[in-house]
Amino acid sequence: MERTEKQKSYFDIFGDPNVSEREKYKYYTQNNNYALELREKVRKVVTEKGLSSVMNDTKWLKLQSSIEKLPFEPPYIEKLILENKTFKEVQIDDAPQWLGDWSPFYNEGMYLFFAIEYIKVRPRYAEYSGRLVAPKIFDETEEFEQLLKELNIPYDEDNGTFTIYGYK
Repeated sequence: MERTEKQKSYFDIFGDPNVSEREKYKYYTQNNNYALELREKVRKVVTEKGLSSVMNDTKWLKLQSSIEKLPFEPPYIEKLILENKTFKEVQIDDAPQWLGDWSPFYNEGMYLFFAIEYIKVRPRYAEYSGRLVAPKIFDETEEFEQLLKELNIPYDEDNGTFTIYGYK
């Protein structure tokens, strides 16, 4: 018996290098029970809070894939729609000592896009050099801002921290 498109397994889709990231994302969000339940919860909260979508899946995917052009993956912190945190509670260091994981959700990278209220990105990285030596700071702020402009991604910038809203 041949398998139809609906019967393709998770590994058929996510293990196939010929399947685009867009197709993988669409397949998961339309066929995974967790994703379907999460989408409904997010939809309810968005409606209750009176939020509007700012980013769509296409823009998130373009941003995610374009990060590879930068010298390093900039650190970010995300605020999900279902989290009860204030804007002030979601803070990122001036020069974090960690890099952001911009890989796809199925590699445990970025969260499902429809659930992201916003991310704060600090395109600086502090490389530890030892206890007695100040860390070496790598700064790609200009490159990151240029990338956002090229992709027409709306953002707010405050002292070198970029906020990209999924909903506002």
